[in-house]
Amino acid sequence: MFSIKESIKYGWAKFKENKEISLLTTLLLLAVGAVGSDKELNMNNFLFNFAVIIFMVIIRIGYNKIYLKMHDGEQTKFSDIFQEYKTFWRYIGVSILVPLTVLGGLILLIVPGLIWLVRFSFAPIIVIDTAMGPIKSMKESYAITKGNFWKLTLFWIVLALLNLAGLILVGVGLLVSVPVSTLAYIYIYRNLTQSKAAVATVV
Repeated sequence: MFSIKESIKYGWAKFKENKEISLLTTLLLLAVGAVGSDKELNMNNFLFNFAVIIFMVIIRIGYNKIYLKMHDGEQTKFSDIFQEYKTFWRYIGVSILVPLTVLGGLILLIVPGLIWLVRFSFAPIIVIDTAMGPIKSMKESYAITKGNFWKLTLFWIVLALLNLAGLILVGVGLLVSVPVSTLAYIYIYRNLTQSKAAVATVV
């Protein structure tokens, strides 16, 4: 069973251990996101939009892969953020399928959409970590989150508040809150997958 408090404490401790690479990778992630959201820069340039989207996806995949390695005690370097493109299409697939599934649930009955939003929230990291396909990663996310809906809902609320606080601090706080949140998310992901594996072993 995971602890929300421990996940945040872990994220903060790991961030301090890896401060330089955490700040550099997060600065790049936020900078690319800012360029992609600047309507004046890209409103009339389809090719620019397309290039930015591709680059954003590659950076996001690489960013999460670095933090997975960080959690697992593996050596990481800044250039790793550009090298994790093998799961590009799988990540695109899951990034489309999960929101569509959640939207479908919200349109139909609202409650299923909210449940799926939480239950499928680990599908993207599963794709990055294991190179599973989109549908299989969604099934795996649904499986590992079984029995933890309310606790995970609270966890996502805590992360939202943490990043809101980072945004309020002139946006500079995001350089800390984003990596801490990512590490907390990965901490819980690893905890859930290990718990599932332990149950399977006992059975």
